[in-house]
Amino acid sequence: MKSFISLNKVTLLKSIGLFLILGFLISCTKEELASDIDFQRHLVGGTGSFQNTFKIWKLDSISVDGKAFVLTTNQKKYTKKFYHSGAYIDSDGFAGTWEIAEINALSHITAGTLPTTKLTSKYEIVEVNSAQLILKLLNTTSKYEYFFIISN
Repeated sequence: MKSFISLNKVTLLKSIGLFLILGFLISCTKEELASDIDFQRHLVGGTGSFQNTFKIWKLDSISVDGKAFVLTTNQKKYTKKFYHSGAYIDSDGFAGTWEIAEINALSHITAGTLPTTKLTSKYEIVEVNSAQLILKLLNTTSKYEYFFIISN
């Protein structure tokens, strides 16, 4: 009789363990990986989750036609704040919307002083990671590259 009770306890413990493992596996949901475009959007403007709804990028340096451009005191303070929602504002007071419609292609539309005036700027994302953002301005005679670092 004693071995029968011990056998039932072992079987019961194994069954409980199996149900716990199955319950854990079923409750886990697969997390979808972000596409390359979404990943770039998250790097530029945050993921949209708690305390990660925007990123502030501070201008570190500029090059014009491959040559370093000396920044003024005001340019050294210049920042762009990209919101996950697609809005942006810079430290000069300009605001508008931004998007990454294809990999390595950033565009933003700046609202002018008149409601009908809008300026669209297109950039190639040369590099973006959690610490730096390098943009090349497109459709200009001179080659402008902007080097930003993440700002706190």
